[in-house]
Amino acid sequence: MESVKSTVMAICAVSAARSVIGGLLSSSKLKTAVILMLDLFLALTMITPFAQGTIEFELPDLSDFSYASADLENDRYAAAIKAQTEANINAVLEQQLQGAGINYTSIETNVNISADYSISISSVTITAEDYEGAALIVKSSLGMGTEVINGNS
Repeated sequence: MESVKSTVMAICAVSAARSVIGGLLSSSKLKTAVILMLDLFLALTMITPFAQGTIEFELPDLSDFSYASADLENDRYAAAIKAQTEANINAVLEQQLQGAGINYTSIETNVNISADYSISISSVTITAEDYEGAALIVKSSLGMGTEVINGNS
């Protein structure tokens, strides 16, 4: 600890001397030469403790840190994709049901987002007067394997 203290004091002294001498000397070749020598001495003063080994510089091991925030961002991204996809599918289905003249109360789409962000439609819940007709439109739009749940029951 003593070597760190003496190094800091030496750096402060050399910096102060450089400022004073730079202010006192007129702009000439002498001033440039003196400032250069003091800059070299300052660099030598800063490097010496590391070269002697009295001050050790060690980077922390990065494997000790966890990166939970990166996972949190991925989860937020997947949730945003899921919400937007469900809203888009609902909007398309609403237009198709209205175009077919089917009255409905609600449409809820359940979408799964995998780790590689691929999208799969799990189910669609429809509350409509003509459930069979609405289910047929949903299956023709999203695929016959789509599970359509009656929201009336």
